[in-house]
Amino acid sequence: MAEKWVLMVTAQTPTNIAVIKYWGKRDENLILPINDSISVTLDPQHLCTTTSVAVSPAFTHDRMWLNGKEISLSGGRYQNCLRELRARASDVEDEEKGIKIAKKDWEKLHVHIASYNNFPTAAGLASSAAGFACLGNINPLSYSCVND
Repeated sequence: MAEKWVLMVTAQTPTNIAVIKYWGKRDENLILPINDSISVTLDPQHLCTTTSVAVSPAFTHDRMWLNGKEISLSGGRYQNCLRELRARASDVEDEEKGIKIAKKDWEKLHVHIASYNNFPTAAGLASSAAGFACLGNINPLSYSCVND
């Protein structure tokens, strides 16, 4: 793999607000709620999360910024999500730029994640759910190449 490249992809998802919210979990490991919940998806033109993920052999560790402030990725939810992203990644090739990433190479690459909510974070509008939805919608085959 070449040393001076960055591949980046951006996803955007709307947020939602709970009308009826579950109270507690019946299974902590599987994160299953005691009861169902009902939520309403809000207009993505006005309330959404935009998340960009970049990967490069130059990155020395995984990093994340939320609304411009770096946050720790040491939590279990983040680590599970990163593990799943890497497991679902597949071969990526950009012949024009001379970049080729085999599925097995994703385990060695680090990612930088920048997520931005255009609404108040931690205000009851499911901002973390929207951010994780963005990560779940990221398809490594849709990465665009940026050369240094």
